[in-house]
Amino acid sequence: MSRLPRKLPDLTTPARLALLAVFVAVVASAVSYADNMRWMRAALGDTDDATRLVMVRELLAGRGWWDQHWLRLQPPVGVYMHWSRLLDGGLAGLTLLFRLVLSPADAEYATRIVWPGLWIIPAAWATLVSARALAVSTGRHDRAQPAVIAATVLLLLNVSLYASQFHSGRVDHHNAQIALTLVALAGALQPSHRRAWAVTAGIAGGLGLAIGLEALFFQVLIAGSIALRFVLDPGTRRFVRSYGLALAASTVIAQGIQTPPDRWAVSACDAIGLNLVAGVVAGIAVLWVGMALSRFRDSRFRALAVVLAGGAALAAYLGLDPNCVHGPFADVDPRIRAIWLDHVNEVANWWVLHQRDAGRAMTLAGAAVVGVLATLGLLWQPRRLMDGAWWTTALSLALGLVVGALAARMTAYALWFEIPPIAVAAAVLARRYEAGVASFAAIGAAMLLTPDGWGSMAQMGAERLAALQTPPPPAAAPRHTTGTRSTPKVAAKPRPPRDYCLNASSYDVLARAPKGLTVSEIDLGPFVLAHTPSSSLSGPYHRLSWGIMAARSILSARGEAAYDRARQLGVTYVLECPVHHRNADRRGLAPDALQAQLDRSAAPDWLVPMTALNAPVVVYRVRPPEDRAAAKTQ
Repeated sequence: MSRLPRKLPDLTTPARLALLAVFVAVVASAVSYADNMRWMRAALGDTDDATRLVMVRELLAGRGWWDQHWLRLQPPVGVYMHWSRLLDGGLAGLTLLFRLVLSPADAEYATRIVWPGLWIIPAAWATLVSARALAVSTGRHDRAQPAVIAATVLLLLNVSLYASQFHSGRVDHHNAQIALTLVALAGALQPSHRRAWAVTAGIAGGLGLAIGLEALFFQVLIAGSIALRFVLDPGTRRFVRSYGLALAASTVIAQGIQTPPDRWAVSACDAIGLNLVAGVVAGIAVLWVGMALSRFRDSRFRALAVVLAGGAALAAYLGLDPNCVHGPFADVDPRIRAIWLDHVNEVANWWVLHQRDAGRAMTLAGAAVVGVLATLGLLWQPRRLMDGAWWTTALSLALGLVVGALAARMTAYALWFEIPPIAVAAAVLARRYEAGVASFAAIGAAMLLTPDGWGSMAQMGAERLAALQTPPPPAAAPRHTTGTRSTPKVAAKPRPPRDYCLNASSYDVLARAPKGLTVSEIDLGPFVLAHTPSSSLSGPYHRLSWGIMAARSILSARGEAAYDRARQLGVTYVLECPVHHRNADRRGLAPDALQAQLDRSAAPDWLVPMTALNAPVVVYRVRPPEDRAAAKTQ
């Protein structure tokens, strides 16, 4: 029987860390594709994936790079999309590359498969680099190898890392933002003599902010941790300067590339704008001046310089748009919150998510426990209490958990942040063994500490507790028999059908019809754009408040008022998804509201069905007034 080798090759070199990251990305992508390939040909994913593909398709069809005013959403007003054009360009470039050997449709399909995996590479690489840095900061360089191996095992075993934002078909912006945040954090954990890491962190921070402000809190924390180095040690000024210059330059350049020149002076709360660029530049400029003036001053003056830099950044950001103090949704019309935003699981807080989906909520909570315990256990050593890398990691994880508790979508950050400290904890558990064998012992420790396993146990425990608290169903009545015959059993309730409302084939009839304006429940809008030549009055985006309210005014209206409103807005088609009849947007509607009538397949006479009433998406054509008059005379 062969024995395990006592020593593995050094996996902590930069080249081998990159190869490990590519290996993780290939395995994770293959597993994800095997799990998702059944639907990828039939559907485009969720609403954001569909909208992103529409933007890329139009860019490839010749739409101008800076032409970001979309009239196919809420016409005739249209909407200026706040999404990053940088990602559109990346997706379009990858699609063009595949078009060299594939048809346009297959090239797009290949892009949808490959794109999420490309972002796993920097995310996994940054996680491995962070694990190595934290292991070295414990004072034992021989722990770096077991920590990297444990981190690799954790990246391979924790499917939840990729399930929400890195799965096949995910072409939205969240995976890019997570990956760039992880790269910036990895740079912030490196020693101060490695200025290349400061530049890497700054560039990743600037690009991440240009793609979206979802990770703004994390980027502020990273910037603060790097600035704090200068307070504690004036010898780190070159590292801090390099980071600041890279952050400011990448932010300004990204703004200039993706934003039309006529909007360079526009501020925004939900995307990069003049206020964010001014905030970054002002903060860095004040910090540079402070560093120059504090060359022969003590730490109190350096601390004052950092505080003034942070104050200048905040003053510039909020001074140009004070409403941004309320966050990225500051400008959302409060009327659309009750009918849409409050029902979106992605932005629901943990308690609301627990009420809607207890299993998912407990899985996330259970997965977080092991990361918190590992971090607290390692911070317990006095030496690590003063280590900036460990405090930055701990604060990032804490912030990730807090933000994730406020918006479920943000838990993805915390799940990634906890991998490095768990990996180091696995390496510490293997400390009883000599260096060679410790690498193999760390694999077992990592499997023991896998967050997905703890999350599954938390979910099973919650389900078991709920089952114990639920009263048993009443006993079934005895079955009456006559001779050898018995009354037939009651048939089991059928399982709800699949949600075919997102499938491309559900829009075939509308795709062949003359283009027009559609009105429907909010989530169908992106698929109308992706699969048909028609436009949509509404869509699940907070900048579409006028269209959302206009669509609501039709679907909530009763009798002739619905027809009058539809005609006033120029609506051509009305869409209905029967399996969504229990969705939250139906709450508060009158029984005779148009949406309620459609849910009962009792459409008024001014709607002519173009599909069967049991179709996945029922399409109705709005009768012109002359057709209604002709129909009444017959």
